[in-house]
Amino acid sequence: MLEMNVGTVHPLHRPLSGWDDGPGGVGPIGRRPYLQDRRPVTRVLVVTACAEAHAALRRSLEAVELEVLHAEDPGGLGRMVGPAKIDLVLCDQRLCTDDGLELLQAIRGNQSTLPIAWFDALPARHDRLPALPHGPIGRLTLPLKAGELQRLLKAAEEPALPQQTAVSPGSHLEFHGMFASTPGMHQVFHRIRRVAATDASVLITGESGTGKELVARALHNDSPRRDQPFVALNCSALPSELVESELFGHTRGAFTGALRDRAGLFEAAHGGTLFLDEIGDLGLSAQAKMLRALESHEVMRVGGSKITSVDVRVIAATHRNLPQLVAWGDFREDLLYRLHVVGIELPALRDRPADIPLLAERFVRLFAERHGLPVRLPDAATQALLAAHTWSGNIRELRNCIEGAVILSDGPAITPADLPAGVTVSGGFSMDAADSETQSEPVVTSGARIVSPLEELPLVEAREVALDEFDRAYLTSALSRHGGNIAQTARAIGLHRQSLQKLLTRRHMRTPGLRDN
Repeated sequence: MLEMNVGTVHPLHRPLSGWDDGPGGVGPIGRRPYLQDRRPVTRVLVVTACAEAHAALRRSLEAVELEVLHAEDPGGLGRMVGPAKIDLVLCDQRLCTDDGLELLQAIRGNQSTLPIAWFDALPARHDRLPALPHGPIGRLTLPLKAGELQRLLKAAEEPALPQQTAVSPGSHLEFHGMFASTPGMHQVFHRIRRVAATDASVLITGESGTGKELVARALHNDSPRRDQPFVALNCSALPSELVESELFGHTRGAFTGALRDRAGLFEAAHGGTLFLDEIGDLGLSAQAKMLRALESHEVMRVGGSKITSVDVRVIAATHRNLPQLVAWGDFREDLLYRLHVVGIELPALRDRPADIPLLAERFVRLFAERHGLPVRLPDAATQALLAAHTWSGNIRELRNCIEGAVILSDGPAITPADLPAGVTVSGGFSMDAADSETQSEPVVTSGARIVSPLEELPLVEAREVALDEFDRAYLTSALSRHGGNIAQTARAIGLHRQSLQKLLTRRHMRTPGLRDN
């Protein structure tokens, strides 16, 4: 029979009610408002055969007036955690022999939402276990760092998240500022919840404007690192020679203009999350240093020789095809594997048309409040036009479209006349037809894909949309003239075959019908 050694209870023991937010502070300061569906953590079970680890955790837990119980192995715990009224289990990760699911089930028994966290003395092990439904709420590394135990206990006391599979298709779901009614996006939310509690690197893919940074912030805000920095960098926004300095910092005199030592974003994000947008645009030199930082958890400033340890979770995003970039030699294969521990792919807005009315209404209410205007929802004709548009700029384009319509509308509802010209033309709407007495509804057809309303976009985005449309039309015609043969088409238009392949991939035009020779 398993023996559980109950540690000495602190004589001033009482339910833990709050935390001092100072460095390493752990003093009780008053009841936390978010404790609704879970009671405060008062009794913690430590599962380990390592006497040193048990002693270290006991000291830290009893210092904050928690009752500590101990078990050397998980056998039989499933029948005991309920009667023993355990609030949190800290389990030695070295007891895991597989993906951790069997161990979680053995400890929980019928307590399916019992908070469990791993601990270990090896930080490199943290991302080896996959995300699991109702998986571990976090991980501790011994010796404990200031604030690490605080964050874990806070996560343990938050209400358990419901299983996302219970969401029925078509139901409206709001998740960290993202709104969706389609099963595909519900699965995205479910995946975020599963992986957020881990330290695994995540690669978010999807077209521009689909909300990749919102997903990255959701991963951070649902993680034990939520109270630590979230630092973001757009890798395509800086010249390649400056990206390394931005990421890793530099020393005084490292290059012209480096007048003083400066910490990089890895150091700024210590304890939290570093989000690297458009990672596909990162240069090969910076990729090599990035790989080293991810594997060793250490960085060295440009021009320096001192190594600095960092505790950072990296989330990357791109709209580009990284495996194709690897094949072309533009992206390191080992870095791709290191970043893509878990992948989250966001669908284009045209692939989730049922969400367009929901998002449009959300943006109407948002911008009506922001600009101090009355809420005017789209009428039936406007909704039909919104549904017919192809939204090459995805949610970003829809957002800009609705903001302009909210400002311009002066009737009881948003009408087609309030929409940008690109949306009305792509939907086959004619103002002359709308004004005719013989036609009460606008004509909506699928129409050809046209240039988005460039006047509604910033210069950089407008240029990219225009180039995208031109390239698609030009290349479609050229490929058609040469029977889909890439090599012949490249020679005819004056490009190298590899350059044409890259351009076709960038414009999402690689199809099975094309031939390389």
